[in-house]
Amino acid sequence: MKDMYAEIFVPKNLKRHFLSGLSFMIPVVIMSGFCTALGRIIGQTEVKGTPGFYLLTAGNGGFSIKVAILAAGIGYSIAGKAAIAPGLLGGWISTQINASFLGGIVAGILAGVVSIFLVNLKLPKSVKSIVPLVVIPLIGGLLEVAVIYYLIGPPLAAITAAAVKFFMGMNHASKFVLGFMLGGMTGFDMGGPVNKISFAIVTAFASSGVWGPAAGKNVAAMAPPLGIALSVLLFAPKKYTAADRENAKAAIVMSMCQVTEGALPFAFADPLRVVPAVVLGSGIADGLILSWGVTVPLLSGGIFTIPVANHPLLYLLALLIGACITGIVLSIIKPKIKEDAKEEVVTDDLDIDIQL
Repeated sequence: MKDMYAEIFVPKNLKRHFLSGLSFMIPVVIMSGFCTALGRIIGQTEVKGTPGFYLLTAGNGGFSIKVAILAAGIGYSIAGKAAIAPGLLGGWISTQINASFLGGIVAGILAGVVSIFLVNLKLPKSVKSIVPLVVIPLIGGLLEVAVIYYLIGPPLAAITAAAVKFFMGMNHASKFVLGFMLGGMTGFDMGGPVNKISFAIVTAFASSGVWGPAAGKNVAAMAPPLGIALSVLLFAPKKYTAADRENAKAAIVMSMCQVTEGALPFAFADPLRVVPAVVLGSGIADGLILSWGVTVPLLSGGIFTIPVANHPLLYLLALLIGACITGIVLSIIKPKIKEDAKEEVVTDDLDIDIQL
């Protein structure tokens, strides 16, 4: 039993459980964001009975349960279906007392640990059969109430509030530095573990109602493939092969859909030049977003997030500046291709998915 609990808290396993919870929560956030965005675009959100009113209401409802979904997902990853109910309750309580994202993580882990303990108790068969349906929801729910409301929740709520207050109180220079760091992490490995750490930080802010980092993350994720495409097709076309130019055309489309993997064929071929150029461009784009006070109530969506930005033109400008910086830097440091270089058709068996 002790080994089972120890396995849960191994760093790589904790990360896996956390990412599983995010995979449950992200579709809810995206769905809610699009409902909210469409409602605001349609208008009349204050007039009950209108499409705009219902869409905005639905979007706000989705946002209100996102932490509960996160906690349920973490619990499910640890202990299976039995942990979903207590995880949902603990995550919802976390939202009510403003423990937010951190509280949801604790609630999910607690739900998983309690469920594993109860499932593995030596009980008569007649009792064992009702453990998942009755015992775990009862005991797990009571423990979630006690731990989140009285023990863990208040300090986590204070930490969350302090972090948000600190961010909101930053001056423009400090916000630029924070944005540069988050944007650089987003672009560094284009969907890998460093990118996921940045996304976790952005999601924590979004869970507390701070949407500036979300806007920064979006442009930081779109800038790499667009910047590389600018280098290939516009700034230094003679430094690339015909295959590169074909990949660059696809990269533009991927950028618009916020699929950062459009930059991967170039990063794999020349990481020492491409990665620094991408980090610089994504970092500056994100930094500009935060220092300009641009917000977007969506964690993903590509160009479809532009209409719901509070400053659409600045949002688009930051993206173009970041992409141009990546493209210009890469064009400068990229060596000329040799005269006798053979043109190769590049085929990539990459799994493409939207970067979050």
